[in-house]
Amino acid sequence: MSGPARHLNVPVAAAGAAPLFRAVAWGVPLFLIAVTFVPDEDHTPLSQGTVLTLALVILAWFQLAPRRLAYTLTSDAVVIQRIIGQTRILYAGLSARRTSGVLGIRTFGTGLPGYLTGHFTLSRDERGVGRVLAAAARGRDGVLLHSDNTDYFLTPADPAAFLAELARRGAQVTP
Repeated sequence: MSGPARHLNVPVAAAGAAPLFRAVAWGVPLFLIAVTFVPDEDHTPLSQGTVLTLALVILAWFQLAPRRLAYTLTSDAVVIQRIIGQTRILYAGLSARRTSGVLGIRTFGTGLPGYLTGHFTLSRDERGVGRVLAAAARGRDGVLLHSDNTDYFLTPADPAAFLAELARRGAQVTP
């Protein structure tokens, strides 16, 4: 990997959603699109257009959201890019480690196949972390970052390389 002064884009892990969940998530907008073409005398062109627009927006969201999730290591911080905004976590005071924890209940945020962002519970973490801010492609095999009393759950494609680079940039990495 590159030296600490350079920006480094970290690949995000492949999506880990179950095929049934993906089918249901994709089925909703496709069903809405299909419904708009079913003849019905109660549907006006305006209502059909509204449903079709809503379906296309949902379909675009499902396509765009996972592609917008990104992690970048800058000279002074980890930058987490989401579809709406970004989070900067400074290396100073940052600790990082692997976790065997699994994302549980989403209390606020987005849960699409390949795009899990927001507040989640974390179960089965070996050190008792119970709540996290997730910016992940899947709900397991993650890395926990801890800064300013907040725990972040990320899923880089190569967690070991990610942690090694964080250590090179001044973060405290524990096994």
